[in-house]
Amino acid sequence: MNVATGRNDAEAAEFVERCHRALRQHTSGNPRPYLELWSDADDVSLMGGVGGHQVGLEQVTQLLSAAAKTLNYETWDAENLVTGFAETLGFTVELERLTRYVDGKLEEMLLRATSIYRREGGAWKVIHRHGDSLMTVEIDPEGRR
Repeated sequence: MNVATGRNDAEAAEFVERCHRALRQHTSGNPRPYLELWSDADDVSLMGGVGGHQVGLEQVTQLLSAAAKTLNYETWDAENLVTGFAETLGFTVELERLTRYVDGKLEEMLLRATSIYRREGGAWKVIHRHGDSLMTVEIDPEGRR
């Protein structure tokens, strides 16, 4: 990961890695480590792959906790596309790959995920996540449908 930052690159990179470790646990059924990385400010938000939007830690916690009960993925990995950190704000844009077996068949999911982080009280915190399924869209170069 190449972190463009005005701060200590190692600190930002370690926080992103903590998020990755926590997301691995979340997608295998344990939301607590990921939720512990979130800010408790009123302006946190989530736009998850199940649709809708949540604002505030209570709503975010409810959705992430409910989602963790249904995910049960065996593997989770992220391909970082872009990362940027400044003094108080940072972001990542990633492709996330998840796999699990359902009734003996391999099931894979590919998500596009954007996360935004804010420095609060000397520590980085998650303040927003938008994740949804990556799909291929055919676009006519002539602008026709």
